[in-house]
Amino acid sequence: MIIPDTNKKVIQFNLSKLLIYSTMIITISVSSYFVVKNLYLEALNSYLYTYSDSLNQEIEHRDDKIEKLYAINAESEDEIDYLRQSVSSSALYFEDKLVELDLLETEVSSLLALINDRSETALSIPVSRSIDHSMLLAINEEQISSPSVIDDLKNITTEDTLSDILNVQLEQYDDLINDVESQLDFMESYPDASPTTGYVTSGYGYRTDPFTGLQSFHRGLDIANTKGSPIYAAGSGVVTYVGYNGNYGNMIAISHGYGYDTIYSHNDSNLVEVGDIITKGDLIAYMGSTGRSTGPHVHFEVHFEGKQINPRNTLTDY
Repeated sequence: MIIPDTNKKVIQFNLSKLLIYSTMIITISVSSYFVVKNLYLEALNSYLYTYSDSLNQEIEHRDDKIEKLYAINAESEDEIDYLRQSVSSSALYFEDKLVELDLLETEVSSLLALINDRSETALSIPVSRSIDHSMLLAINEEQISSPSVIDDLKNITTEDTLSDILNVQLEQYDDLINDVESQLDFMESYPDASPTTGYVTSGYGYRTDPFTGLQSFHRGLDIANTKGSPIYAAGSGVVTYVGYNGNYGNMIAISHGYGYDTIYSHNDSNLVEVGDIITKGDLIAYMGSTGRSTGPHVHFEVHFEGKQINPRNTLTDY
């Protein structure tokens, strides 16, 4: 029944039970559907939220891993760069050492060749024993040659071992070069070069004095030639005396070091001064007959450690 305003009549109608039940069933079904759907959606939402939270945690965990991997990668790149630089520096180091070693070997070979060329007389000077120098001082026995270690280093693989070997070898080559240079310096100073050209008129030892006719000891070697013939330094050294010296006439004295001194006397004129540094073979005077002399010649003396010795012990041409 529908009761409108007072001015309208009441509307009345009847509903069948079937309609009412059907409506109720439909209403209940629809309500149940929506209730069930709402519960399902809530459950689904809860599941999705939980799953999303799990995914977020996993993403964070993976982000941490990725960040760590980036850090490891960066560290690895730094280490690789360091190793690359280290290898490059090591390679340059060993390359420089090998070049230095090769240069030293070449220098030693050249120096030893000079010794071989000049080793016609037996020489002996103290040398260092930091390396086996038997080959260096084998003068008058065999021609000597420099050692070579470059090929021996090819089979060495340990960097520290190679470095130690190179450093030791370089030190030994330095010592060897110093010894060879000392030997060459001694050879340059050693008074073995002819002081002049000519013929020997009087040797070292007892002779008949040309002025007195008596036996006397002649302390040098007289080499005669024409007046003005050149006189040369028998070895490198320093001029210690220049002047007129009694029976010696015009005289020059040269100190060669290693205990050796030489004297050149009866000169017509002297060409050097005290303190001059002389190289073996330098022109130092002209031959004359000053002082106690019977004719143009050079009276040549050799002193060793303050004592006069036979000049023929050092000279190669007389």
